[in-house]
Amino acid sequence: MKYLFRLGSFIFLLVGIALTNACTKPIVPIDLHQLPSRGFFMGLLPTIAQGQSFEDAYYQVSQFSEFVPVWGRPTPFYNFAEDLKGEWGQIFVKQLIRDNGMFPIIHLSFIGSGITLVTPPGMEDSTLSDKNWRAEYKKAVVDVVKAIKPRYLSIGNEVNRWYEKYGLEGYNGFENFVSLYNEIYDKVKKISPETEVFCVFAREIVSEHREADLSMLQLFDPNKIDILVFTSYPYALGWNNPSMIPDDYYSKSADYIPGKPFGFSEIAWPSLKELGGEQAQADFIIQATGRLTRDRGIHLHLFGWSWLHDLNANDTVGLIRYDGTEKLAYSTWKNISGK
Repeated sequence: MKYLFRLGSFIFLLVGIALTNACTKPIVPIDLHQLPSRGFFMGLLPTIAQGQSFEDAYYQVSQFSEFVPVWGRPTPFYNFAEDLKGEWGQIFVKQLIRDNGMFPIIHLSFIGSGITLVTPPGMEDSTLSDKNWRAEYKKAVVDVVKAIKPRYLSIGNEVNRWYEKYGLEGYNGFENFVSLYNEIYDKVKKISPETEVFCVFAREIVSEHREADLSMLQLFDPNKIDILVFTSYPYALGWNNPSMIPDDYYSKSADYIPGKPFGFSEIAWPSLKELGGEQAQADFIIQATGRLTRDRGIHLHLFGWSWLHDLNANDTVGLIRYDGTEKLAYSTWKNISGK
């Protein structure tokens, strides 16, 4: 009887060890794409043309791009994992992105309208230093990683806009995000070591038509920024042609955290006549992937244009007009893609 008891205990122990090992087995990202010969990945938000289906728009993007930004419906961070695991994620991430040979760049953000804190129900009075809110944000990121197994994960969008509003110290001070970012980075790397983790910085404060203060980049541990990623709309500074942009416009940003792969989650120049029209938009794509980045020694890794089609008849940021007419910039995009 004692022998059987000891044998049973031993078997129970082995099962326990096996279950523990299974639970701690690292997540392997689904999206392990080989870098194209051009040296960087290209991406677009597949906005639809007039009368076009989402299926056609995503397929169209996949012909000359590798990635699509994913925000959910858009979805607040605390519901994001559930959307990704559900029907929405099945359709938009699995079928329209991954089954078309592309990968998602997953974006979470803590910043809401008016640069206020996004909060789950019942936590409306929280601040960036609130331990319960921080635990919810960290849990949401981990749940998203488990749900979608991404290669690229942004855990804060245009975060320096928060710094410019609230400063460094205090209940909502930016130092609270930096510490939270470090905690999340370590947690994600523990469960999914191959996931590329970063947050996104704004190169310009578009609403104020000025360059952003990027000095807060020095607050981050370079070892915990896998890719230095920006949004950029340089025409907001009053330049009416991309040739007016100084050569070091992006390299002086990269110098804050040198030696890192560099990327744009969103970058654009409109085809507006006053800003040089279609020719200037096409020229900007060439210059943003050459003179302003790689020619300056920047290791360009991600190049994400804002969206494929103009959002409506009055929009001019897309590479293709709302009626489906291709602009000169789209030909440039296709040529650079090399596909």
